[in-house]
Amino acid sequence: MRVKLKGEITAERLAEALQKASEKLESVNAGTKIYGANLYLTPFDAEGLPFDLVDHHGKPLCITIAAKSGELVKPALTAEGEQRRDKLKEEAKRRAEEEEEQYREHRAKLRQEDIERKKKCAQAKAEFESANEITTQLLKAMPEHFVSELNKTIQTVWDDLSPTEPHGKNKGLPKPRPAFRFQDDELLLTSPTWKHPKRLRNPVGTLDYNTLKPVWNHTAWLETVRRIAVVLEELSDGISQP
Repeated sequence: MRVKLKGEITAERLAEALQKASEKLESVNAGTKIYGANLYLTPFDAEGLPFDLVDHHGKPLCITIAAKSGELVKPALTAEGEQRRDKLKEEAKRRAEEEEEQYREHRAKLRQEDIERKKKCAQAKAEFESANEITTQLLKAMPEHFVSELNKTIQTVWDDLSPTEPHGKNKGLPKPRPAFRFQDDELLLTSPTWKHPKRLRNPVGTLDYNTLKPVWNHTAWLETVRRIAVVLEELSDGISQP
């Protein structure tokens, strides 16, 4: 139990604090007695500055008032009290063991999540580099045919899904169809709504943490990307065969 006194500390106020503490303890647990106390005093000098007294070791001065001869330093432990103490110790030990087990499980979970995250990052990087490599090969071997197949894929998806604008002033109107083109040894993606085309290392997407992130996230383009991945694989098989 902690008792805080604000303002100037006097003997009368210390006695008042002890009285209030005793009344509070008695209301909670009848027969309670107080044995031992630590009193921390913060003195201020005449100019209003706080200071502290130190002993010859330079440590804060500690004054101990011993109990009178024959007085109890603390009450004797009854058989019931000893049983209760042992029970509390067992409960505390059990809680500590449970907390330790929870901590170990939490650490193990974090390690597993880190392993999975690194695995996903490595997989995404491998997929991204593979898509880049295949795109480079196809642009060298058959740029016109490759771009034509990409645009045919986009056209097919737009014909199948007829995507529309989901919001804004053009809500409900047909979504403009993007198109790929090959220019200056680069793969470009254009859209009627863009001022400038996007330069892409592959037609699937860009590397974003642990996934390949498509240019758009709407249903039609996600389906387009899925089908483009198939086109990449088929065309790649064609140029890899002798």
